[in-house]
Amino acid sequence: MSMNNDTMQQVALGYSPTQQKIINKFIKELKFMQTVPFTTATHGLFNQFEEVTNISGAQFREFDAPSVQMEIETIMQKEQLGVIGGDMSVSEERALMLANNVKDPGKAADMYFAKRSMSILNDAGKSTERHFIYEHLYKKMFQYNNLIKSDKGKRTMFDAGGAGSNNWSIFAIRQEKEMNCGLLSPFGENNDELMTMEWLNGGQLHKITSGKDAGKIGYEAAWKAYLGYQLACPHYLGGIFNIDPDNNKMVTSDMIDDLLDAIEADPADTVLVMQRGMKTKLGRIKFGLLQLDNKEKTISTALNDWDGITIVGTNTMLRGTEEKVTMPWSA
Repeated sequence: MSMNNDTMQQVALGYSPTQQKIINKFIKELKFMQTVPFTTATHGLFNQFEEVTNISGAQFREFDAPSVQMEIETIMQKEQLGVIGGDMSVSEERALMLANNVKDPGKAADMYFAKRSMSILNDAGKSTERHFIYEHLYKKMFQYNNLIKSDKGKRTMFDAGGAGSNNWSIFAIRQEKEMNCGLLSPFGENNDELMTMEWLNGGQLHKITSGKDAGKIGYEAAWKAYLGYQLACPHYLGGIFNIDPDNNKMVTSDMIDDLLDAIEADPADTVLVMQRGMKTKLGRIKFGLLQLDNKEKTISTALNDWDGITIVGTNTMLRGTEEKVTMPWSA
């Protein structure tokens, strides 16, 4: 992968170095998000950008003839950021019980939230990556293919033929900062934090009205972050759907090659992303192509790349439980 683009950690730490532990915990298990280049949104809660629709580049001409006019056709677009977050609560008695000899309930609650926020951040990260994949990338991939459905040469979606709700999928995307990339917006007291926790009710002891601690006397805090993903080059995103190996609807090497060709994949900025179990199944294709001799005593079917394109296996995608996807040109 190219290292020219800034990761979420690099952009966020540029605002506040003290957030390193928080960001690392958030993104620790997010194998796809670790590949996503991030940039700061232009207008806080949304990002203004140009979506490239057509490019007319330079052309050969005769000597002493006028040159062609080069043009890049774009559409001004706006990508809204989403809010990932939630509220936490702890009763006064529970906070004191778990704080080991701390008699100040406010300090005990602070210690409790600091400890629990690490687990919450890990789960929030998984929710964010899953949201990026299914609510952003897959929906926008469908929208793009629906627009160009009459032009078979521009399609970036492929159907492996599976039915029902036992399917897997694979997607490929070219990512570049300010084009196909993640968006973030710092906020907080000094506008320098990507993720922050704020006390509710001014951090004062009060009667909690909702959640598991409703009716108890305690403390509440809210955690949140503003994140998004924009797709300025939708033709650089594609996928293979309805993969059902158990019913002989397995993805083939030709399908993967066609997908990478369709998005004009480049090893410098492209990733193939799939559920970890799908990555394991894909290794069987490699095994079937191996030629072994009697001297070889070990066999590895682990796949890390496909002709130089990095393969990312993530646990945030559904594990063989995706519903059948109807191709846009068939709907």
